[in-house]
Amino acid sequence: MPSIETPPLSERTFAGALVLATGLQIAESLIPRIPLFPWLRLGLSWAVLLPFLLSFGVRPAILLFLARNVLSLTFGGQPPSTFLISSISGVLSIALAGGSIRRATLHGWMGWIGASVLLAACFNVLQLGAVTALLVGHSGNLFQLGPILAWSILSGSLVAWLARSFWTPMFWNRVDEAIRFHSSTLTSFTEDKFRPANLVVWSVMAILPFTLSDWRHQIVLAGLLGAQALVRRGVRGFRILWHSWPYFAFLAWLHLFDTPGHFLSGTIITSEGLHSFVLHASRLGSFLIASQEVIRWIPWRKIAPSSLWARGMGLALPLLPNLFPTATRAARIWWKHRGDPQQPNLVETILRELVPEKPT
Repeated sequence: MPSIETPPLSERTFAGALVLATGLQIAESLIPRIPLFPWLRLGLSWAVLLPFLLSFGVRPAILLFLARNVLSLTFGGQPPSTFLISSISGVLSIALAGGSIRRATLHGWMGWIGASVLLAACFNVLQLGAVTALLVGHSGNLFQLGPILAWSILSGSLVAWLARSFWTPMFWNRVDEAIRFHSSTLTSFTEDKFRPANLVVWSVMAILPFTLSDWRHQIVLAGLLGAQALVRRGVRGFRILWHSWPYFAFLAWLHLFDTPGHFLSGTIITSEGLHSFVLHASRLGSFLIASQEVIRWIPWRKIAPSSLWARGMGLALPLLPNLFPTATRAARIWWKHRGDPQQPNLVETILRELVPEKPT
């Protein structure tokens, strides 16, 4: 197990870790999802989050995790449904288990594989609970608990291997210096004018679907939001629904074919199952459409301007408009040269692609 030294946490270190974690998450988005398990991922960004937690503690790790999700949502095309589920389960897993895992690892009672597997298990179990409570509304999907725990062992071990491949005691210094050089050469990020009324209205519209329990009301709301999206954005307004198709496939399978009641004539679908599917699918669709509007009006640079979190976000923002192509290009370069011991690892490749080397 490599030792963890704790350098001072600066906004540059936070920004660099944020860019790397977001880049890994975006690169991982190229891996196809399993429709019955749309939220199940390898979680490669935890290869940065894990050493960050061990180096700087629980609270900075939670802030980094939330910032990573925000940037993936804004620049990486992450569906808002994934953002909601991931944020809830990630914050809870780090808050509940992060402190104990950090102490055990720093005292040598646990290795990086054990720490990574425990974090993955906590995150995936809490994610399953969040999906059940917020999106699915059906306890039938709890059968996934066993496979999820098995997946946690595999994904946690892979994340620990990746973290070990790039970690050195000077890694955070390397990240800090790269962001320092970058911030002195590029212009700052500019954002649209902050409109509080728009933020309030669309925040209410994103929450409203969870307050309606009648499927007919959900259809009306989804229809109104869909019409608004069509008028404002055209067919692009529905792209977010296409990106979230595995969730709708899962809802159809779970509610249409696993809900008891009265069968519709000539089918194996019950009327209760159809109503339940319409309720939850309309709720998810409304949330997705409203949430993509919410994201437009959040004043990221104006949130807590004196905090390290905000300063780190500000330093990271100029790197982000091209993050998706850069991260995927770095992943392809790393994969092509993965057998060459002289080539940098995946994390270093992403960092080099995002931030040019300082000239000597």
